[in-house]
Amino acid sequence: MPWKNARIFSPDNLLRIRQMAEKGSSSIEIAQCIGSTPASVRVKCCEHKIKIRRGRRSRNALSKPIHPLSDQSIQARLAAPLSIEFHRKAKELQIPASDLASKLLAAIVTSNIYEAVLDDKDELHPALASAA
Repeated sequence: MPWKNARIFSPDNLLRIRQMAEKGSSSIEIAQCIGSTPASVRVKCCEHKIKIRRGRRSRNALSKPIHPLSDQSIQARLAAPLSIEFHRKAKELQIPASDLASKLLAAIVTSNIYEAVLDDKDELHPALASAA
């Protein structure tokens, strides 16, 4: 299927591969990002003279394509007072609580603001501190 390969290894993804390789990403990490297999990523990198670091080899990870573009489910637990407040805010915004959680997590990930959100454990909400 040459068209599928061309779609996965599009010019944008080849640029992404170069950037990730320069940052030291392994073929496994790159494959997860673009929805390919680590072996295919290594072949393309060889063809395009892109040097990638060697990651730990896992027979399972090397044999299956990884599709990060498909939705993934995360389950989280909140202390009752936080859950009530979270659902209240979702209702106020007129969106399902699950959509609010998804949007908040997506904003944290895309903006890489984990540390800012988790700034100081001493200042955690009492219910959150007891749940941790």
